[in-house]
Amino acid sequence: MNAVGGSCEPFFEDSVPTAAGEFKVYRCDWGWYVRNGTRDARSRYLDDAFERVLGERLDYPTMRALVETLDRELTAEREKTGKTASRVFPTGISQQL
Repeated sequence: MNAVGGSCEPFFEDSVPTAAGEFKVYRCDWGWYVRNGTRDARSRYLDDAFERVLGERLDYPTMRALVETLDRELTAEREKTGKTASRVFPTGISQQL
């Protein structure tokens, strides 16, 4: 598949319904590719690609749909590799939430 600025061999793809219509989402080695009709964008960050295609900041329902998409992508990756996404923090370092 040809994406803006390069090719994309997606290892995950999904459709995300929004108030602006259905968005096709592809996860590629370099990041995310999002398409809605004739508008498309690529970014390392899913929310950034969505905002570029929408032309505005994300509203709450769209943000919620993105979180659900990320959950499906992580589940697909876990099923493919048998590993979950994790991060190890050294002891003695406090985290601020």
